[in-house]
Formats: sequence, structure tokens, C-alpha cells
Amino acid sequence: MMEKNARKFWIIGCALLAAGLLGWVWQLAGGLLAGSGMTDIFLWGLMIALFAFMVGFGAGSQIVASAIFLTGREDLKPLAKTAAAVGLACVAAAGVAILADLGALRNILFMMTGLNLRSPLAWDMIALTAFVAASVVQLVMIARGSAHVKLWAALAGALAVILQIVEGLLFSLQTAHAWWATPLMPVDFLAVAVVSGSALALLIALAKSSPATGVAWLSRLCAGAIAVHLILALGDLGLVALEGTPESSGVLAAIGAQLPLYLCELLLPAAGMIMLFITARSSKAAPKAVAAILVIIGIFAHRLMLLYPAYNAPSLYLTLSGTDAVTGPYPISTGRYLDWDTTFALGTAYLPAPAEWLAALLPLGVAIVGTGVILWGMKKLQR
Repeated sequence: MMEKNARKFWIIGCALLAAGLLGWVWQLAGGLLAGSGMTDIFLWGLMIALFAFMVGFGAGSQIVASAIFLTGREDLKPLAKTAAAVGLACVAAAGVAILADLGALRNILFMMTGLNLRSPLAWDMIALTAFVAASVVQLVMIARGSAHVKLWAALAGALAVILQIVEGLLFSLQTAHAWWATPLMPVDFLAVAVVSGSALALLIALAKSSPATGVAWLSRLCAGAIAVHLILALGDLGLVALEGTPESSGVLAAIGAQLPLYLCELLLPAAGMIMLFITARSSKAAPKAVAAILVIIGIFAHRLMLLYPAYNAPSLYLTLSGTDAVTGPYPISTGRYLDWDTTFALGTAYLPAPAEWLAALLPLGVAIVGTGVILWGMKKLQR
């Protein structure tokens, strides 16, 4: 049965990988902009949302693995190895999403030869590299049964926390985007990582029929992290509403235009949290699995909502000379200078193109196949 499930795992991962590669080649053949729904206004699309999504799951899975090792939970020790492998695979998948978003392959070299240490993107690259290095060593230590596993688990966990703080800073320091520019962003990124990692670990624990005590611990961890995330998200929304500036009004208008997606971000994790709190001690697996899936969908909506209000809330406003009176938002160029097209706009609609959706399967395939390869390599090291 286990071998049959493993074959299904590999087949799904390889199928997603192949389809994603096809989508990426499709985009490269026609140009990234032509093969996407992005514009000169909406600069980051589905692949960046997937990057943030996968990096959160990677860091969160490692945080869960480190917590299991450091707290000495014997009932979840087998799961900790899998969670650490998933953490590395998901961060690798996030890196692939970034590479796919760069467009021309030569841009990969510019990331290294043109490294600007004053840029938050450079901090992100360094944090990702450090996390990957520590994770690889940790997995080798686990496979060999080293006495230093806890030390490396602590280091990898600390780097996972730093990675999420850096990810949050990448957004929160962009003051031109009022939806991102909040000191709560790095803290919320960390909370979302714990939500993501514990939800995924819970699904794996249920699939592996882990002990009930371990499943209950993961359920409480996930539910608690969701509560923190919702408090931060709603608190930040309240601060925006109370600000009363033209910028905050623009953000609220942009959120209202994406209200169904924003409600998914809030309500699905909230429903999952309630289900997990209620069923934490229950032996029934189905409600917990449903709750974890709802949470994962809600977190994906959260990653998409990072983009829509940021790119559709005007960042510049016209004021009357010598006064504080604001007359309205300042339009920006769309890059389309044609008689029959809009030359300037305040915002832009964004719907991922078919090539984008297909290419988005690439990082998912990398995460699944990568997890399998890492676990296979660890078995070889054990032998």
C-alpha cells in the first residue's frame, strides 16, 4: 500500500512538473508580459503570489519540524523528518517561481553579478540561501542519526523565522504602496508561515496515521497561529480604516473591489480554526483534513490579496498649490500610446493568462518531486 501511494506521489509530481515546464516555455517563447495578464501597472502576478505561498510553507514546515525536535515529541519524530524535507523542497520551489518570473534566463546571472545589498530583494536572496544551506546539513544529520540534530534543527528553525521576517520587510518597506507599508507585515508573515506549515504537517500526519496526541498538538498549533494571523490582519485593516487619508481611502476602495477574495482570506482560515479547536481531541480525521484544506486555500487567497490592493490603490495624489487640499489621485502611464487604448490609468484589472496558470504548476511539481527526492536521498544516507 505504501509503495502504491509513493508511486501516485511521484506520478502527480512529475505530471505537474512537466505541465509547468510546458507553460514556462510557452511564456518564454512569446515573452513574459505577452504570456501573462500583467501590465506596466500590475507588475507582480501569479508567480510572485506562488513564491510567497511556497516560501511560507517551506519556512513554516521547518518551524514545525524544529519545534518537534526541540520539544522532544517522540510521537511526531517520524513526521519531523518529513516536515524538514518538505520545508527544503518548498523553498526550492519558491526559488523556481522567482526564476520563472524573471523572464529572460540571462536575468538569473544579474541576480548574482548585480547584487545590491541595500535592496530588500538582496536580503531575501541571502536569507533563502542561508536557509537552504542549513536545511541541507540538518537533513544529513537527521539521516545519519547524529547527536547534533537538535542544534541544526534550532539553526534551521531560526533561519526560517529570519526568512519570513525578511519576506515581510520586503513588502513593508515599500512605502509607495500603502497596503504593504505597515510594521505588522513581518510579524504577520511569520504567523502565516506557522499557519501554513502546521496545516500541511497536519495533512501529512493524518495521511500517515500519526498518533492522536501528535495530531491534536498540530491542530492546536495551527488553530492558535490562525488566531494570531486574523488578529493582525483585522487590526491592520482597522488601522487603515481609521487613518482617514487619501492613501488609506484608496486602499479601502481597492480592497472593496476584491471583497470576495478578501473574504476567502479571512473566513476560510477562521472556519478552519473553529473546526480545529472543536475537533482537536477527536479521533475523526475527516474534519481536521477539511479544516486544513480550507486553511491552505485561505492562505493562497491571502497571498493574492498582497497584490491586488497594492497595485490598484493609487500611490500619488494631486494637491492644490500652497494648501493641504487633495483634488484626486494622479494617474500613471500604462505604456500603451495608441489612439484606441488607455494611455494613463489609476488601476488595472488582473487575471492570470492560461500560460501563467500552466506555468504555476512548475513550482508545485518541484515541491512534490523535491520532497520525494530528498526523502529518497535520506534513506540512502541511512543505509
